[in-house]
Parts: sequence; C-alpha cells; structure tokens
Amino acid sequence: MNTCKLCDNNVENKGKFCIYHNNALDNLNSGYVIWKDRVDYIEREQYLKTLLEISTTGTLVKQVIMDELGR
Repeated sequence: MNTCKLCDNNVENKGKFCIYHNNALDNLNSGYVIWKDRVDYIEREQYLKTLLEISTTGTLVKQVIMDELGR
C-alpha cells in the first residue's frame, strides 16, 4: 500500500493523500467555491496564499496548500 505524499499514513483509493489530507483538500475546494461567490473574484492561488497567512488555518490544510503551491 502507498503512503500519503505529506505524511506516513496509507493512501486511499490510489490517490496521493491519506483520508485526513483528502478531507483537507475537499475543504479547500468547497471553501474556494464559497469565497468566489462572496468576493468579486479571487484566483485560486491568491485564495491559497491568503489561507496560509491566517493563523487559524489548520496544519493539514496548510500542508495541502504548500503541496498545491509547489513549495
């Protein structure tokens, strides 16, 4: 079985993330839809960078963001 790209947990369904990082990614994706509706327009990259600066953004979410931004 493969391990998560961001931790040592097992990957689910041939993806690159474990269940916890997949949940974080799902939350990022659904949050982006909400932000786009509430803000005139925000690029996904700017959305991710903004979340990185917010102190209450969770560790798992920040790890997924860093992966998406290629850092």
